[in-house]
Amino acid sequence: MGGGLLGPLLGGPMARAPELLWGARGLALLWWLCGCCGIWRYKTNVENYALLTTRTTIYLEYEGPSFVEWDISTLCTVTNKSSPTATLNCPVPGIHKIRPIVGNETLENVDRYFSISKHLNCFLWYVLKSSSEQSSVPSSKNDSQELILWIYDPENAEPSELNHSATSPPPNSKTLSKQFWNLGQEPVVQTYFRNTKYFATAFPELGFWKINVPAMLDDIITNIHGKAIAFQDCFVLDSPFIISRPEEPFPNNVSDNSLCSPAGSEPYIEWSACFPTTALLLSEFGTFHTNDGFITYKEIKAPSHILDFDLSHNVTDIVLTDDGILFLIMGTVYKRESNRFFKLGPEYNLPETGITGIQSRLWCSSEYPVQSGRKLSTVAIWTPSEQYLGYDGNVFIKITDTTKLKRVLDLPMAASLSIGTVCYDSRPSEVSLLMACVGCSSSRVFYLSAYNEDRDLWVLRDFSLNAPPQGFMQMEFVYSASPSMLMWNKEKIYYSYKNNTINGFVIVSGLNQTLSEVSRGSTIHQLVIDYFGNTVIKMKNNMMIFFKVEMKDAVELPEWEKKSINIVLYLNPSGNLYMLFINGSSIHREDYPLKTEMFSYIHGFQDICPYVVFKHSMDLNVYYLDMGDEVTFWAQIVYMENLGLSTDVEIYRPELLMQTTYVDYEIARGICTKNQTIKFYHKMDYSLEPNYTEALPSDITCIKHNFTTYKIPGEYLWDPTTEDLVVNYDWDKYGCLMDLHYAIPFNPDIALYDGSTFVKTVEANFILWEVHGRSDYSYNSSMKQVGCLREAQTWISMLEEHENSTLDEIWGPQNYRSCFESELGPLGDLNQLYQILNHSGYNSVIWPTEYSGIYVFRVKIVDPNFSPNIGKVAGFSILILSIFGGILVISYFRYVKIYRALIYVDPLPSHDQQDQTRKTAHELKKDQ
Repeated sequence: MGGGLLGPLLGGPMARAPELLWGARGLALLWWLCGCCGIWRYKTNVENYALLTTRTTIYLEYEGPSFVEWDISTLCTVTNKSSPTATLNCPVPGIHKIRPIVGNETLENVDRYFSISKHLNCFLWYVLKSSSEQSSVPSSKNDSQELILWIYDPENAEPSELNHSATSPPPNSKTLSKQFWNLGQEPVVQTYFRNTKYFATAFPELGFWKINVPAMLDDIITNIHGKAIAFQDCFVLDSPFIISRPEEPFPNNVSDNSLCSPAGSEPYIEWSACFPTTALLLSEFGTFHTNDGFITYKEIKAPSHILDFDLSHNVTDIVLTDDGILFLIMGTVYKRESNRFFKLGPEYNLPETGITGIQSRLWCSSEYPVQSGRKLSTVAIWTPSEQYLGYDGNVFIKITDTTKLKRVLDLPMAASLSIGTVCYDSRPSEVSLLMACVGCSSSRVFYLSAYNEDRDLWVLRDFSLNAPPQGFMQMEFVYSASPSMLMWNKEKIYYSYKNNTINGFVIVSGLNQTLSEVSRGSTIHQLVIDYFGNTVIKMKNNMMIFFKVEMKDAVELPEWEKKSINIVLYLNPSGNLYMLFINGSSIHREDYPLKTEMFSYIHGFQDICPYVVFKHSMDLNVYYLDMGDEVTFWAQIVYMENLGLSTDVEIYRPELLMQTTYVDYEIARGICTKNQTIKFYHKMDYSLEPNYTEALPSDITCIKHNFTTYKIPGEYLWDPTTEDLVVNYDWDKYGCLMDLHYAIPFNPDIALYDGSTFVKTVEANFILWEVHGRSDYSYNSSMKQVGCLREAQTWISMLEEHENSTLDEIWGPQNYRSCFESELGPLGDLNQLYQILNHSGYNSVIWPTEYSGIYVFRVKIVDPNFSPNIGKVAGFSILILSIFGGILVISYFRYVKIYRALIYVDPLPSHDQQDQTRKTAHELKKDQ
C-alpha cells in the first residue's frame, strides 16, 4: 500500500558514473571544412572498439589529396608508411600519437591519441538468436528467446563474424570454444537493471552454448561474462548485449507502394524506447524496419488501394508502437500492423486531417507504478489546437485543447495559443507541450506546460522564451529526476536544466558562436542523447559536435565522413553510436568510436578528468519502497585537493520520499576522498497508525491549480440553461482538490475534528448535495442492492413533504428514518437509487465518463444517534476533482464489465433511475 518509487529519481546524469567526461574550459579545436582538404579515420575488427590493446590491428585510412605519409609513434609499426591505407600495430602499451602528413597542412589533419592497453583480454563472445521465426506477439508478452554463444578471436575472425552474418561458429571459433569448454568455461547472461542471471547449456561437439532469455520490457540490457579462465594468456572480454523484441511480420505485396519522405528530405530514424534494437529509418527511398539494430532490415510498404503514389511519398513522421507503426501523411495518421494497413480517423477519436505531429516515448516506462485504474500512454498526437494521447489497442483520448489550456493554466483567454511540439518528459508519467502564445506578452512567446497522466494534473512550467514570428523548435528530455531538456531549430540548441533553473544556448567551447556558424553555414540534422546524458549533434554536412547534458559548452569532433555521404546516427542504450550509410534502399551500419574520439580530444589539450574515482552502490534502475521500508546507497568520489567536488542527488516529489545523508571526508597527500551515504525512506511508518486512511492524507502536500474561477456547463445544472455558470473558487475556504478517476466509485470519508485535532472518522449515515447546482453525478446502488426492507428516503420524497423549506431543513436527523427497519404496508419502489452514504457501506458516488468536472459538495449527517450537537458538525464541505481530463466513453465500457462482476455494485443506473435523478435535480433547484 502506498509504495514510493526510487529509480528515475536517481536516474539523472549527475547520479550515475558518466560514460564520457570532458572538462575543456576555455579551450577549443576547430577543423575548418574546405573542398580541397582531406579527412582521416581508423577502424578495428572489434565491434564498438571494445578492444584497443597491444594485440589489436588498427586500420588507417586517409581520404583526400596531397597525402605524404603517416606520422606515427616510434613504439608502433605501420605496414606502408606512404600509403593512404595502412595497417597499424602498437606492441607497447601506452598513449600513442598518430597523424597524417600532407602537402597542404591544415587544422583538419588532426593528431589522434590512442590509449593502448596490455592484451589481457583477447577474445569476445559472439551472440546469435537461434531462430529467425517471425512472431506477431507483442514484446510485452515477454517471449523467451534462445541465444547461441561462442568465443571468437577478432584478430583471426571470419568476415561473417565481423559483419554479424555468421549462423554457426567457423572452424577457428569452434576449436577455440572447445578449448575454453575443456578448461571449464561457462557463460552467463546477466541483466543490467535487475541483475538476473541466465545460465548456459553446453554443446561442445558443436562448439557453442545455448541460453534462454526472456524479452523483458524493462531489462533488455545484458552483459555476457564467463569464468576468469585464460587460454594462451588471454581472457574472454565481457560483452554487452541487448535482447531484441520478438520479430513481427510485415508482409508486402507486389503492388504495394513504398512509404517515403518528400524528395530532398533528410533521413530520419526512430527507435523503440523499451527495445532500441527495434528501429525505423525513414528516407526518400522508403521506410525500413529492423529488429537487430540494422544488421538486417526490411522495407515497410502500404497497399496501393489505401495510399496512392503521391500520398505514400509524403510521409513526414513515423512512430513505433508495441503493436505496429504510425505514419503521419499530409495531416492524417495511418497505422501499419502485422497484417493490415489502415487510417486512424474519427472512428478512433482522431481528427481526419490537420495533425501536425506524432511522438512516442523516449524512455521505457514499463516499471513506473501508476495509480490503480490508470495506464500511461504510448504515443502523443497533436494538432495546433488539440492534444491526444494513445494507448494499447488503438485507443486515443483527447486530453485538452487550447481553450481549456488557457483556462487551466491561467493564460489570457483573448490570447492566441497554439501547440507546436509535444514530447514525453524526464518523468515517465508526464507529457510536455511547447506552446506559442501571441497576446500573452508584447511579442510571441514560447511556454511549456506539462500533463501528469498518473495524477491527472496540468501545470505551467517556469519557462518562457522569446519566439520567432513563426515556427517552433524540436524538443527532447533527458532521463532524470529533475526535468532537463534540449530544444533546437536548424541553427541553435537551447538547454534548460534542473527543472528550468539553468538555461541558455549551447556554444562551442571557447567560441561565442552558434553551431551553424561553427559548421560554416550548415544546419542541424540530428540530435541524439543516451541514458548517461551524452549528446551528439550531427550537422547536415556530417560535422559532429559533442557535449554532455548539464554542461553548457560543446566540442567539435574531427571530421569522419565527407559532406556528400548520406548518413544518419543511431544510438543504443549501452552508449554505442553507429552510423547508418544510406544508398538508395541499401543500408550499411558502421561503429563510430565516440569514446576514443573524446579521449583523443581531451588528451590533445592535456586536460584531465576533475576526479580520480567515482563509484556508487546502485545496482538497479528502479527500487520500490513500501510503507516503513528504507533503502541505503553510498557514493564515493576521489579527487585532487581544492577542487571541491561532491555527489548530487535529486528527488522528485520529496513529500513522498525523504532522505538522510551522511558524508565522511578525508584528505591524504593532496588526495580528497568523500564518501556519501544516503538513506531513502517514507516520512512516516503507517503500519503504526490506528487508521491508515486517516494518516495518509496528512502527508500529502496541497497542489493548487492555476485558477480562481471555473465554469459549469449550463446543461449539467439542476435547472438547465443555455449559458454556462461561472463559479468562484475560494481556495482558503474549500482547500485542496481531490483527484479522482471516474472508473473508481467514490465513497467519501468524513473526519470529525476538535479544532485542528483529529477526533475520529464519522461512521454515521450522511447525505450530500452539490452546492452550485450540478446534477451530473449519480449513485451506483439501488435500495434493493443495499438491502433496504422498505423504500428509503430520497431528495424527491423529502421535497414533496417539505415544499417550502430549505435544503438544510427538509432532511436531517430530526426526520431521518432507516430503510432497514421493516414496517407494515407496501415495500415501495426499491429499484430507486439509494442516496444515503456511510463510511462502511457499499453505496458510492459515480461520475460522468465523457468529460471532467469540479464538484463542491455539502455534507449533512442524518443519523440522530451520532451526536446531540449535530448542528456543530453538520455542514462539512468536501471538494472533488473528478476525472480531471477528457475521457472517452469507449474506456468506460471496459469498466462496466468489471463493475457488473461485483455483488453489491451496479455500475450504471437504469434509465428509470437516471430519469429519477434528473427529476430530483429539478425539484432541488425549485426548492433552492
